[in-house]
Amino acid sequence: MFRSKEIRWFSKEKHPEIVQWFSSQGLTLEGVSSRTDFYLPLPDKHDINVKLREGNIEIKHRLGEREKGKLTSKALGYFEDWVKWSFNAVNNDPLTKAIIQDKKYNWIPVHKTRMGMKVVKGQDGHCQLVPMDQFPPFGCQVEYTRIQVFRKTWFTFGLEWFGEKDLNLDTSLVQEILGESQLEEMDNMGYPEFLSRLSDKQF
Repeated sequence: MFRSKEIRWFSKEKHPEIVQWFSSQGLTLEGVSSRTDFYLPLPDKHDINVKLREGNIEIKHRLGEREKGKLTSKALGYFEDWVKWSFNAVNNDPLTKAIIQDKKYNWIPVHKTRMGMKVVKGQDGHCQLVPMDQFPPFGCQVEYTRIQVFRKTWFTFGLEWFGEKDLNLDTSLVQEILGESQLEEMDNMGYPEFLSRLSDKQF
């Protein structure tokens, strides 16, 4: 079981300044690997997320109420607390095969191309960046992802705090990442709400 605090926005257009920041870290959407996750449709259930990801079954549940906040004066939204369980699927499990390969049961395939870095506390007490393949005891994951779902392309920017302690992000680092990017409250939501609204054609 893992706990996290998250905030996320979705957009039909790229955020050039965020993309440029990742480029300054040596990351581009053309240079990172992709994967496809399969989500269980749960209409109007914005606090539950069930998906198949690379041989694992992941279940996430949002705890309590969303907390209104902001990253900058132009990045407004809600922070959400989640708890996640992850289980390994049995090799050649017939149900998993039916969902992923045979496209049965109407699970939603979401193709993701993701850039990410992790922010950790350095020895000097200040925030520092490390690659995604490192696993510090606590920190914050910063990610920008291009997704293809229902034959449309979207982009999502998100922060996910993880681990045994809360990391206070340097405001200067947040400003460096976002620049003047406008992240609206109306575009702030987790994957369950995003997919539910897409399925209901609310976008």
